[in-house]
Amino acid sequence: MVRSRNFDRRLVPAVIASVALLLSFASAAQAIDRISVVPGFNGQVNVISEPDSNGTRYLGGDFTLFQPWNTGGGALVGASSGDVNPSFPKVNGTIYAAAADGSGGFYIGGSFTCIGPNTSGSCNGADDVVRNRAAHIHANGSVDTGWNPTLNGVVYALAVSGSNVYLGGNFSAISGAARNGAAAVGTDGTISSWNPDLNNSVLAIGVSGSNVYLGGNFTTVGGIARNRAAAVTTDGAGTLTDWNPNLNNTVYAIGVSGSTVYLGGAFTTVGGIARNRAAAVTTDGAGTLTSWNPNLDGTVRAIGVLGSTVYLGGDFDTAGGITRNKAAAVGTDGTLDPNWNPNPNAVVYAIAVSGSNVYLGGNFTTVGGIARNRAAAVGTDGT
Repeated sequence: MVRSRNFDRRLVPAVIASVALLLSFASAAQAIDRISVVPGFNGQVNVISEPDSNGTRYLGGDFTLFQPWNTGGGALVGASSGDVNPSFPKVNGTIYAAAADGSGGFYIGGSFTCIGPNTSGSCNGADDVVRNRAAHIHANGSVDTGWNPTLNGVVYALAVSGSNVYLGGNFSAISGAARNGAAAVGTDGTISSWNPDLNNSVLAIGVSGSNVYLGGNFTTVGGIARNRAAAVTTDGAGTLTDWNPNLNNTVYAIGVSGSTVYLGGAFTTVGGIARNRAAAVTTDGAGTLTSWNPNLDGTVRAIGVLGSTVYLGGDFDTAGGITRNKAAAVGTDGTLDPNWNPNPNAVVYAIAVSGSNVYLGGNFTTVGGIARNRAAAVGTDGT
């Protein structure tokens, strides 16, 4: 069933035309995969999903409005026009994580407890559906009736790999089964036996090959010491591997590319070696720290990897001693990109990269001195 917003349908053509104009793209060459948000969202953007097969992205946060629409904490944004799909259902809480399902729909995670066409808090509307902190929404806007993992705490991270959806957060149970900080649910809705059992929150997840990389506040996995980052196999109950970067503070972001895992957070050492807020560790063995060292003066909260460039977002103001306010691009060789400097005026919490664009989400209201409320796209060439 397609769930529609409650708005005056006579206004739709004019509103869509207005939004399309406000979200018009910088040039025809970039029109396929670029958004420019003015005036945009009324609250923080926490996540920008990778695109589905049509280039559509799901943006989540603690906002409630996008342009004229009451969206709740999530908005489906088209690739070619940049407009929001008003028929997509709302949630009654914050969205922290989102991932495309490959068929036009999205898996989402956060603090919400209800999804529906008019959800504002309670879940007693005729079309409201109870969903505790995680849900799957089909391309047509209907809530997946067969996918309902009930979590007793917030979901902060989510990744889809094959037939599994991996969830991370501060929960201790999923559908009544004990799962501390991390759990896996089949795309068919079956709760997996996968159970790393962490002693604190998982805030970031990356999946590569047969391993799931976890980052957060934890210090043990299955009772074994793993400070803020660990790798667990995808099979069975999730076997802890030898990979052990050993960070001295929180990991907020993970990006996996080939044989390298990029970590971002509030840490200042990795394996006892100085690395300020960003580091790269090999995937093999216990995880060898590489020479990559952006050296940021504030927390890294988002990472996106595209080719030979690693894009970082957070609340830092310098990278390698050079001014980079809240966003920076560093080559995989460790070289700071001299041309990429979008200069948001407040914290960047989300980064997604695709084609020739880098999508930013956060709490900013300007990028490069130009109005962009909480979401913007910047070319990989810095424009």
